[in-house]
Amino acid sequence: MAKKKNKLAFPVGIITVILAVVGLVTVANFTVDFVKNKKDNTALKSEYEDMLKPVVMFDPDPFDDLTQADETQLVYAAIWNLLTDEEGADKYGYSTGETVGIVVPQSDIEQSFIYLFGSEIDITSLHSSIDMTEYDITYDAALQSYILPITGVDSAYIPRVTDITKQGSSHVLTVEYISSKAWADVDDEGYNPPAADKVMTITMRSGSDGMYVSSIQNANPIEVTTKGETEYYSEEDVTEEEEEVTEETEELQYVPVTDENGEPVTDEEGNEVTELVTSENTEDNTDETESGEVSEDEETTEEEDY
Repeated sequence: MAKKKNKLAFPVGIITVILAVVGLVTVANFTVDFVKNKKDNTALKSEYEDMLKPVVMFDPDPFDDLTQADETQLVYAAIWNLLTDEEGADKYGYSTGETVGIVVPQSDIEQSFIYLFGSEIDITSLHSSIDMTEYDITYDAALQSYILPITGVDSAYIPRVTDITKQGSSHVLTVEYISSKAWADVDDEGYNPPAADKVMTITMRSGSDGMYVSSIQNANPIEVTTKGETEYYSEEDVTEEEEEVTEETEELQYVPVTDENGEPVTDEEGNEVTELVTSENTEDNTDETESGEVSEDEETTEEEDY
């Protein structure tokens, strides 16, 4: 007998083939998009590293918001953004007056400042009030320019962006601070990248002229709550505090106060009086309570000794 043909076999087969092709195309598109995004992410990291070089190079103080930042450090970063481009200081002239140095127009510094830190801070209002003597920089109101020393400086850090997280329209960067003096080690496989001295979180906010630095924060702050108030410390700060407390605990202790006859001195309530002395001034390690009272066991022992 001849087998009956399944009338649904052919259309089901066609549908299966179509779904397989669609799935293959979907996977292929996903793979292409993933590789593309990966490449774009690498390129974006490189762009941010170039942008952050004049900001990170002198290790500015952390700030949660631009209004909390040290304005002199921001202006200094804006100046070095101009001096570290392709033309460098060659595009500027030199002053011939009483103060000798490179003359950089304030208009150039304003543009550089807005490029790095946006327009949240009115840079035009800072020129007459900001004090740049810390960096040996003078503002000349007549020239509407800053006069920079001709001497060179060494950069403290070079940024290495390791991660970019998108939060709304902002980019949160994990940035390793690499010492400019950290040389790569050589081994059989080639060069190893230098280790970071520290890691910071830098938030890039979206503005009318592009992304700009809006905050620089410690990457891993430790939350400490005291008396209803929350403060944040770095791991290094907390370690230093613990060491200080340990040293004080080891050096100081309470000992009984005695009169001229060597007898213990007591207060009006009959409690033995103690005093706080360094461990170097006593040989006995007597455990005392905060109120200066000794335990019942210690009192019994002292009575037996006497």
